[in-house]
Amino acid sequence: MECKYKYNEATVRFYDVVYEDFGHLKKGLEFYSQEIGKASGAVLEVGAGTGRILIPALRQGADIYGIDQSELMIEKLKGKLDPAEHKRISLQDARSFKLEKKFKLIISPFRVFQHLLTTEDQLLALCRIYDHLDAGGYFIFDLFRPGLIRLVNEVKDSLEFEGEYEKGKKLKRYYSVKPDYLNQVQNVEFRFVWDEDGEEKTSTYAFPMRYYFRFEVEHLIARSGFKLEHIYGDFEKHELNSKSNEFVIVCRK
Repeated sequence: MECKYKYNEATVRFYDVVYEDFGHLKKGLEFYSQEIGKASGAVLEVGAGTGRILIPALRQGADIYGIDQSELMIEKLKGKLDPAEHKRISLQDARSFKLEKKFKLIISPFRVFQHLLTTEDQLLALCRIYDHLDAGGYFIFDLFRPGLIRLVNEVKDSLEFEGEYEKGKKLKRYYSVKPDYLNQVQNVEFRFVWDEDGEEKTSTYAFPMRYYFRFEVEHLIARSGFKLEHIYGDFEKHELNSKSNEFVIVCRK
């Protein structure tokens, strides 16, 4: 069950810089922060990353914990926390994690489930999450809705981000996408180009992202024992429609 697609150093190093101003992520942060605030007990984030959601929630007084399968992400996240809070963070895989407590709310933001490529892995993760929820607890996660144009068009080395990672030091991130219809996957590659020590450096990171269709999601949730409460079309909780870009999925144990 080892994951072959772990983040490399450049991806983790520049993660916060690249995603700081993404409108989609800001809306997601607001949504998940509100849900965490409504939770009546402990919260777990599956795929905590660098702490974009976890750290603000912790500062607001939430009893929140996080797991991630990337050693580099965990290291960066812990570097932002007081050492007394490191016990809240652990290096674990969504498909096999084991914690000594249960939670009122578990979240898995920013497409984490799209890194689970097979039905077996998806059900393993759902079942581990189910087992770690209190009775009546909620699991909330999001996916992109697979629009036809997005799935059929290949993207080659498109500039997605241009800015500075430190004052006077430029950073660009390009992305490429190659569809794989048979395996229901988009093969993504990020290419980073940045200034450092008087020279231009570059690094690439490639990974597949599994996309899901609505009734496939409903079927997976039913098989795992969850009750599907709602699938919203965005983080403002608008109803799902043909123009929706998101699946925002709320399940209850």
